[in-house]
Amino acid sequence: MTFRVRVFVLVALVALVATGASTYVTLTFAKSEVAQSAQAQEQTMRRIAEQITQYGRDHGTWERVADLATRLAQQTGHRIRLDVQDRPETIVDTAVLLQQPVEPMTDLSAPIDARTRFEPSRSYGAKTRLLATNSMELYRQETRFAACLTRYGFDPKAVDVADGVPVFAYPDVPKDIVRTCREGIASTPQSLELDLAEVERCRPLTGATPAAPTPAPAGSATAGADPVRSELGCLQEAFLSRISGIGPVPLRLAVASHEAAISATPIALAVGVVTVPILLGTLLLSRHVLRPIRGLTLAARRFGEGALDQRVTVAGGDELAQLAVTFNRMADSVQHGEEQQRRMVADVAHELRTPLANLRAYLEALEDGLVTADAALFRSLHEETLLQQRIVDDLQTLALAEAGRLVYHRSAVSLGDLLESCRTAHQPSATAAGVELDVTADPGLVVRADPDRLRQALGNLVTNAVRHSPAGTTITLAAVPAGQAVLLRVIDQGSGIAPADREHVFDRFWRADRARTRGSGGSGLGLSIARQIVLDHQGSISVASDVGHGTTFTIRLPVGEPAR
Repeated sequence: MTFRVRVFVLVALVALVATGASTYVTLTFAKSEVAQSAQAQEQTMRRIAEQITQYGRDHGTWERVADLATRLAQQTGHRIRLDVQDRPETIVDTAVLLQQPVEPMTDLSAPIDARTRFEPSRSYGAKTRLLATNSMELYRQETRFAACLTRYGFDPKAVDVADGVPVFAYPDVPKDIVRTCREGIASTPQSLELDLAEVERCRPLTGATPAAPTPAPAGSATAGADPVRSELGCLQEAFLSRISGIGPVPLRLAVASHEAAISATPIALAVGVVTVPILLGTLLLSRHVLRPIRGLTLAARRFGEGALDQRVTVAGGDELAQLAVTFNRMADSVQHGEEQQRRMVADVAHELRTPLANLRAYLEALEDGLVTADAALFRSLHEETLLQQRIVDDLQTLALAEAGRLVYHRSAVSLGDLLESCRTAHQPSATAAGVELDVTADPGLVVRADPDRLRQALGNLVTNAVRHSPAGTTITLAAVPAGQAVLLRVIDQGSGIAPADREHVFDRFWRADRARTRGSGGSGLGLSIARQIVLDHQGSISVASDVGHGTTFTIRLPVGEPAR
């Protein structure tokens, strides 16, 4: 499909989809979004108001209500503001507490009044006024008590209301805290006198003649009240007037909603769905074609400047995607080679530093006349030189193997003969260590491999086993069939390898015994070389060990053609 045809098909498809989508958006959004947004806003407002009101009733104060408001704001996604009803004072604004943008408040607001009402449980007749007076005093005491518990960090609960007095539950509060909060909350005689004066103003006009009226306090709910109102209504107003300075003050709740602007967008959205995709169709297609090229160009420029971790995203299966795959493979190869070179340089510097330091120290001591040039010194220097030669040879072998440049001369190899030759080569070192070598091999087992390299891998395993086996034990070299493969095992009865160390045994320069020196513990490259040789033979190598009972290294190789 040509580029021109692709453009035409895409623009036509976008136009058809946009027309259908615009019709759907207009008919759906315009009918539902306004109602849903208003309903959700009202429900959220009511739920927040209920929880904040219950908090005031439970705690008798608005202290620490900011924690509840913050939690509700995070749950609902609304900014919550609590203002005092009768004065311009804000006690909580979650936008400030959460350090969020200050969004405009909606017109919706809800009053919050957590104070209780004086509601006698039954008719007390003339004693109702005495009950109201007692309820005022008890309300002040219980509310102050709940507020005190709140300041100590506890959460009392208002479980009941009796004659306007909340009954609090506080099962987890220590007794000393309860005693502290109960002390000193009784009202003063002056407060009780004002309670009585306020209640006496509610004495009914019929019946007994009321006492001389006492001027109501400024701002009292009974000041200028209608003389024909009921006695209970008057007592309720007097109750609210006397507890207004103690309980939680009435608040006004206001919220800000993220959903308020949704209802204004349907028509604009419909127009955008129709027009914008048509205008952007060609641009999107051109970007689809040109963006991979720009990305590939930028990655290649940065790669050339030394940023070897640059890769490009592969999308689709066209020619550009194939080009991206090729670039990523090239970058992987270059980066792998660079990392391998750096790792090799670091390994060589690390491993040669100690032998060279020893040689330099001895030569400087000779030059300064601090040591005598005798046979023992020359023998020590010769051993250091041999150690360096061994490290260099092992490093070269491992580097060639990892780079895929180690030459293999493959032929049919009898595993029984291979194990026998390996035992013969290592018998002197095993005898010196007091260890016996034993060979067990099924006859006729043949693999196609490089015998010298395979013997080198087995030799490294045997050397490692001899080094870690105590005198008087036996090391077994075994070859057994396993379906379409054969298994070569080197089994010792040595100290074993700890579980945490097994995953590192094939790492370069790693030694399980940190106290073992290079002279007594090898270069630390033998197992790495063995693993690489086995991998080059399309095989695998693994280790199993029981601490204190021995270790088994297993080489798995595919079956080769039989020997002739």
